[in-house]
Amino acid sequence: MRSYNPPTATYRIQFHAGFTFKQLKEIIPYLHALGISTIYASPVFRATPGSQHGYDVTDPHMINPEIGTIDELREIHQLLQQHDMTWLQDIVPNHMAFHAENTRLYDVMERGPLSPYYHYFDIDWHHPDFAGKLMAPVLGRPVEACISDHEIKLGIRPDGFTLNYYQQVFPLSVTAYDLISDQLADSDALPLKKLFSALYQRATAGTSLDEWSSSKRELMAEVKDLGMLQALVDKVNNNAALMTKILAKQDYRLACWSDADRAINYRRFFTVNELITLKMETPEVFNEYHTFLHSLYRENLVQGLRIDHIDGLQDPETYIARLRQLFGGSCYIIAEKILEAQESLQYSWDLQGTSGYEFLAFVNHLLSNQQGVVELREYYNTLVPSVYEDLVLEKKRLILERYMGGEWDNLVRLCYTLKLADARVNRDLLKEAIGLFMICLPVYRLYPGPGDVGSNELVAATFAHMRSMNRSAESAILLLEQWWEQHKLPFLMRLMQFTGPLTAKGVEDTTFYVYNALLSHNEVGDSPATVPVNFHQLMIIRQQQTPHALNTTATHDTKRGEDGRMRLNMLTLFAREWKELIGQWRAMNQPGPLLNDEYFIYQSIVSGYFESSPEFIERLQQYIIKALRESKVNSSWSSPDEEYEKKATDFISRVLQSKSFLDTLLPFIEKLDSYAYVASLAQVLVKMTAPGIPDTYQGTEIWDYSYVDPDNRRPVDYAVRSSFLNKISALSGSALFDYLATHRKEGAEKLYLIWKVLHCRKRFPNLFLEGDYLPLQTSAGNVLAFARVYKQEWAVVVIPLPDERPVTASVLLPKGAPVRWKDIFSGERIAIEGAVDVGLVLKRFPVGLLIPENI
Repeated sequence: MRSYNPPTATYRIQFHAGFTFKQLKEIIPYLHALGISTIYASPVFRATPGSQHGYDVTDPHMINPEIGTIDELREIHQLLQQHDMTWLQDIVPNHMAFHAENTRLYDVMERGPLSPYYHYFDIDWHHPDFAGKLMAPVLGRPVEACISDHEIKLGIRPDGFTLNYYQQVFPLSVTAYDLISDQLADSDALPLKKLFSALYQRATAGTSLDEWSSSKRELMAEVKDLGMLQALVDKVNNNAALMTKILAKQDYRLACWSDADRAINYRRFFTVNELITLKMETPEVFNEYHTFLHSLYRENLVQGLRIDHIDGLQDPETYIARLRQLFGGSCYIIAEKILEAQESLQYSWDLQGTSGYEFLAFVNHLLSNQQGVVELREYYNTLVPSVYEDLVLEKKRLILERYMGGEWDNLVRLCYTLKLADARVNRDLLKEAIGLFMICLPVYRLYPGPGDVGSNELVAATFAHMRSMNRSAESAILLLEQWWEQHKLPFLMRLMQFTGPLTAKGVEDTTFYVYNALLSHNEVGDSPATVPVNFHQLMIIRQQQTPHALNTTATHDTKRGEDGRMRLNMLTLFAREWKELIGQWRAMNQPGPLLNDEYFIYQSIVSGYFESSPEFIERLQQYIIKALRESKVNSSWSSPDEEYEKKATDFISRVLQSKSFLDTLLPFIEKLDSYAYVASLAQVLVKMTAPGIPDTYQGTEIWDYSYVDPDNRRPVDYAVRSSFLNKISALSGSALFDYLATHRKEGAEKLYLIWKVLHCRKRFPNLFLEGDYLPLQTSAGNVLAFARVYKQEWAVVVIPLPDERPVTASVLLPKGAPVRWKDIFSGERIAIEGAVDVGLVLKRFPVGLLIPENI
């Protein structure tokens, strides 16, 4: 018996200055009418100014003022209670922003070891290259050049002294006060000398952050001669030699941003310099970080938690146990955990499940024609000969060598620090062995410990793969293998904090933009290499293990919209025609970018096309620039080739204004859509009726043909969606279906399906939350059917699968099933004794959901 109350349906909201608590309040009645039970909120805590996502938290103890206030959140709570709705909060325990607004980090940079937050962040203070200083990789070029050109300046604020680099602000470390004070030789400057002395005394008196901040403001406010203070600042800023000395006395070291790719002494989120991680494994850090969040939970403003990037934590199991102890068994808790094919969530984690990326992969393969997938892969290999698995290894090594060299060296040094290796162990071979393990590991990470036996096969397979790649490193590989066998946890747990980032950057953010056989499977949670598993079997396991995990098909991180993905999947039905079109387009559209990028562009046009408007062309151009840089082949973020990028964007503009191209493209998209519409509806229906909690990403209740962020975070027109819902809910019979058919291109059918199914879930919550999953036998392979059963409650789901053949199958119901049924979409009543013809179920609507007539 569960002690928590899971959602029946979540709706993801991305908060930022352009969509605040005020805007949310306005749409709550609409979301309630749609059937949503739970607001699934992006991080709402104070973040860097202008943050579009909230994952760059600067203060976990306050609501982000750009999106609202605590009082507004309380008002929302009252409104949600009136509608019997709840709140699922996304939290970010792995990292915070490397930014002046992060007062905890600011204090570390200002007071160094005197700061109560000195051990709050994951910083290696003993790194041999940084002499006890925090690396601050924020400069655009070497620090010497910045000093010479007076780009780094001393500044004054009401809360003290700063070092400014253009718009970036950092504190003047208190250890440098004496250097500044020494510039005050005149006897009239005695008050300023006393200021620096008083500041230093307060800084070193063991004061808390709040006390220190108040002291600084009080002392700075007492300054009478602001002109003399400004003259002092000007004197410092005009003396490059003095600035060099001042920087040498900081508790941090300013460096060029690109230096962090080669040497670094803090753990980053992935390879993002602007995000510094936390030592969340420390109880004091855990307790301090979660104080405000827990107060929101105690006040009942929050009823559930979603843990962001749990794989970044040193010990996820212990973190979850502490979180569960703090929030109790009645709190619904899920985690963002990307599971590879055949991988399961750790059974020892006290969670309700994941945020649902594995479900995206399950349904994505279900709604692809597998024969067509193979044909398209073979065709792509004739255009761009490549092996996906080899590319993954190549790109992971690229990321490790070019962008994570500092982290790699840190891991090697840790082996010697922990005395796992001595001077007899060849350092280069050990480095290669560690790198090979990270590259060859086929999952994001493992969870080493004495009780971990489930990963033994994965570890063995990884070492076998390593040996096949580099036999000359055998001695170091053997040593690393022994550490696994001996559970050398301090090193292994640290190692695991970097395998996830390497996979994310090497695969999701690189290989997925290079291997372009079928872009719909280049998706978070999915992979071109995934071998589909029987969908029914997957759902039976899901019902048994994580029946209340989220079922998602679109998120703020997915590579393309869920309906654009289905449109691409329909290429698997028309592989021959697609190949012919590519041949025509390549001939008619030259000159263009390199073939691999051109093929990527054609698929991107197909997945996102709505109309050839200037807005669409610009969106696609911006997406392609990002894709080219992520691929790191012909351009990159660190070294953008703007000339090549312009060649690609000009190509897009030219082909989308070419009549001959559009005359071949548009009929083909229309043909794809005749199948893709059905596949999209099938995707949503399965998401909402299979084991799990259906999640709807903001705005995707109608067709979603967006690209990766920031495109998928554009403003949502809720007036259009609300108007659709109002109209649909007021119609019935032929008038309703005429309206749906007329507004098919706008996505009215999708919204109608969501509305009907979510209200069905509300009517029968136990059926979908606790009910058994029963695969139903069909007479043909182009139909999927299953039942959900809870005591006397039943529901039967019927969807066509991608196939050019007409759907002529029948569905066999088990003994004991009801006889009289009603389809919730068409309203049709159907008598079923043993089996039912699928054509009868799908007569009025492309997919079917049957419930017994008498309930």
